[in-house]
Amino acid sequence: MPAPIPTHVGPYPIRGVVGSGAMGMVYLAHDPAIDRPVAVKTIHRRLLESSDDEPSVTARFRVEAKAAGRLTHRNIVPVYQFGEDNDCAYIVMEYIAGRNLRDYIQSPRKLEVSQVLCLMLQLLDGLHYAHERGIVHRDIKPANLLIADDGRLKITDFGIARTESSNLTRRSSVIGSPGYIAPEQYTDCDVDRRVDVFSAGVLLYQMLSGTTPFSGTDEAIMYKIVYEPHKPLSEATNDEALVPFDAVLDRALAKDPAQRYQSAMEMRTALLALATEALPDVLPASILLAPRLDGLEPKPAAPKERESSGPATPLSRSVASIPGSPTIPMTPAKSQPGTVGPPSVPVPTGWDTAALAGVERELAEHVGPVARVLVRRAARGVTSLAAVRLAVAGSIADFEARERFLAKAGAPRTDTAVSAAGTQHRGTQVGGEAPSGMPMREGDVDKAAAALLSSLGPIARVVAKRCAANSSTREQFVARVVEQLTPSVDARRVQADLWRAFG
Repeated sequence: MPAPIPTHVGPYPIRGVVGSGAMGMVYLAHDPAIDRPVAVKTIHRRLLESSDDEPSVTARFRVEAKAAGRLTHRNIVPVYQFGEDNDCAYIVMEYIAGRNLRDYIQSPRKLEVSQVLCLMLQLLDGLHYAHERGIVHRDIKPANLLIADDGRLKITDFGIARTESSNLTRRSSVIGSPGYIAPEQYTDCDVDRRVDVFSAGVLLYQMLSGTTPFSGTDEAIMYKIVYEPHKPLSEATNDEALVPFDAVLDRALAKDPAQRYQSAMEMRTALLALATEALPDVLPASILLAPRLDGLEPKPAAPKERESSGPATPLSRSVASIPGSPTIPMTPAKSQPGTVGPPSVPVPTGWDTAALAGVERELAEHVGPVARVLVRRAARGVTSLAAVRLAVAGSIADFEARERFLAKAGAPRTDTAVSAAGTQHRGTQVGGEAPSGMPMREGDVDKAAAALLSSLGPIARVVAKRCAANSSTREQFVARVVEQLTPSVDARRVQADLWRAFG
């Protein structure tokens, strides 16, 4: 049984669950003092226990969260507070609406070189700012980098960073994610800002090639990082156009910190020199990933911060992390005299204005005028109102209200906006025709939920149950599941997984 969701953490009422990790839970909460949404990251009780030879994790996080709280930069998610409540310690951060960089790396639409450089320059700007103030992140990876609804990159989880002068972190304790951490983090050597430079090099390699330079089991990754050279990017991609990046990566991924770029700004300068065109300050709106649901049930997978983010699997990231849309307030927005309303967003091709108006009105009760923007962006590339509801539901902070809104997603289809593209793939498998008229059987929901887990994350079972409730045959079930998918999810793969699970 999962642990019950607390009603409060410290003075913050809990509105939902963003996700969980090795350190603890991340909750979507409300700051009553300033009337704003916040993300609250708790630390597991077991990590609060100290031993004779190791300083308490609480003490370390207190020192480091205070230092991180002093960081004010456009590319860093701010830390508001560190606190303790009964058996847990917690960090309060800005709530961000957006998607994390892992979603972009995993998306079928690959980032262009100019877009990769745009993100890298922002990352290195934020790191340089933190480093100059004595803060080292130590866990730079795609899940900790958020893309806000305005295309800006923001670094999150600075609350678990380390001050360069801190003596509270044991050198022998490895903190970071396999594949992204520097050799000295494995070898009990001094750690400084150059570990973040190494991680930035891994990230650059991954964004340009689609894979990390070091892979395998955790033990294999550790050995490769410490002892083996990475494969040149141009060889890994078989792309001669990327040859200029090899020299940058050789320095960024150097085993010896002394041979690495000595600062994030030094690496930034080297990358800027490779640009063959003027680079935008932020990612263009045209490539921002379409909104989608980031967590149903007690795990809304919402934002970790408030302008760009949230970690996890394809459909399990952040309750209100909606990248292509404005930041979502906790209470309905009210128009004020002289204020500018939401930008005009055209009705997507294949949709009738009236078909979306009802969903827009319902959503507006929870998020205000921005509902029109969210609904119309969500409708791009999907074929049913149910799919639109699933995509925008994450913007509703209140759990019960979100569930009521989603309850209508399982109703029979009434929209007339199904495009030919949307019906083309129904009932077909990769590699052949799907069986016809095969009735749903006992156990099919469990099989489907397991098959959908890799594509949909924690909401896989919810989607499976809802689709099964309105399906008498497996063909209908598969078709209904496909209707719920957002553009970033591979529909053909989902269909193949489901038919394989059904046997």
